[in-house]
Parts: sequence; structure tokens; C-alpha cells
Amino acid sequence: MSRHPRLRPSRHRPIPRRRPCLPVRATKEPGIPELQDELLHAKSKQAASDLLGRIEKLRQKDITPTTRLLVRRAQSDLAEQKVGDAQEDLNDALVLQPDLEILWRLRAQARLAGANADGAVADLGIALHHDGRDVLAWQILSEAEGVRGDWGAAWKAWQHVVALYPLFPGAAHQTEDLRLKAFGRPT
Repeated sequence: MSRHPRLRPSRHRPIPRRRPCLPVRATKEPGIPELQDELLHAKSKQAASDLLGRIEKLRQKDITPTTRLLVRRAQSDLAEQKVGDAQEDLNDALVLQPDLEILWRLRAQARLAGANADGAVADLGIALHHDGRDVLAWQILSEAEGVRGDWGAAWKAWQHVVALYPLFPGAAHQTEDLRLKAFGRPT
């Protein structure tokens, strides 16, 4: 008999072989287009709001850590009314990731906060070129066109909001307000 403990016969039972696992059917998480379709047909305001939150989360998933830091800093700057600093941070973020639609939308918001409606409209044009079904980009575009005094364009942008997100909070009031500004009172 060997003196080495590893060579002694084992007193323990052998480990049973594991059965092969049955393949688990991976359920693919819905992407932005599928969630946008669901948003269009949402049954309640809460469901629609939850869907919009999921869409926004997916829009942000490809932001790199460095860009995310710049975005957070820009949001903090906006909260402190440092619009110029926020725009600089978002300019830097766009240099790093110019293909992300959400960054163009965020810079448009910063530009609009800085009273640069023309710059906001230009950024939203790029954002909407990337994703023409971005409800929040259309909403901001409607606001920016209103700031520019182009109520017809504001109305048209708002029509996209309502078409993509029928349960948008306050939609009926906003629709009527923009209709009156764009077309006046019916005679």
C-alpha cells in the first residue's frame, strides 16, 4: 500500500455524472423598435411611461464610461445653470461617440437651455436622422420650433409625438395650444 494519500483507495462514493442540461430557450430582450411598437399600442399611461423608460435605458446602453462621465457632468452643469459648461461636455462626448443619437438630443437640450434654438434644431435633425421614432427628440423639436416662433413647424413636430406616443402626458392640452398658435381660432 502506498504512503501517499492521493494514491490510497477512496472510501467516498464516486461523484455521480451530471445529466446534460436541456437547452434553455433564450428569450431575446426586445430592442428599441419593438418597444417603440409597444409604446404606440400601450393600454395605460403607466405602461407607456414604463416602456419609454426601457427605451431610454436601451438608448444609453452603448455609452462608454468616459462618455457617460461627460454626460453626467453636463447634466450636473445644466442643473447648476452652467449651460456653456454643459455644452462643452456634450461637445466632447460627441467627439468620442458621434454615432449615438441620444448624445445629439442631449446637446440639443443644452443648446435650447442656452437660448440657441437654431443649434438645437440642427442637433435634433441629426438625432432624428439616426432614429426618426424618438418621441423625446420630436417633443424637444416642437419646443425648439416654438422658441423660434415657427408654430407651424412646432405643430408638425408635435404631431409626430402624438403619433408615436398617443398617451403622452398632457398631449390633448399641448395639441390644442399648438393648433391655436399655428392656425389661430377657427372662424
